[in-house]
Amino acid sequence: MHEIMDMQGRLRLLVTDRQERILVDRSHANRIVRSGRQLAAQLFAGVEGTPPSKVSHMAVGTGADAATDEQAALVGERARNPVGAPVYTEIIDSAGIKRIKVSLQAVFDFAEANGAAPLREAGIFTAAKDGTMYNRVVFDPVTKADTFKLTLIWDIVF
Repeated sequence: MHEIMDMQGRLRLLVTDRQERILVDRSHANRIVRSGRQLAAQLFAGVEGTPPSKVSHMAVGTGADAATDEQAALVGERARNPVGAPVYTEIIDSAGIKRIKVSLQAVFDFAEANGAAPLREAGIFTAAKDGTMYNRVVFDPVTKADTFKLTLIWDIVF
């Protein structure tokens, strides 16, 4: 038997108004960058010295450049918020293989991440500032204003 461990991530981006009506509901595949793959390997097998931290924050930014393996930060980060408690689900992929999906969520409330330049990118990080970037996604522009909140729901399949 030959098995391939193909980690995959997908971001669901929700924009809701003050009455909790969904104004935008989009889904985008992401790129797990090299630093994210290294992080997963080190969390699995360990490293000498201080172990790496688990992912704990999501950030949004204005960068529109395509995601690449060597990126270690967002191109134009605007805001970063903590993720809520992870939710683990067993799924069966299209090949019939049982996988584990972890869902992470972060909310950028009405007063957060606002600006004239539209948001175009998001990533998952291991710290409130700096830290290791696990993945990055570029999405269609969303001009964040105080009239709505932005919820990011990230599903990563192992």
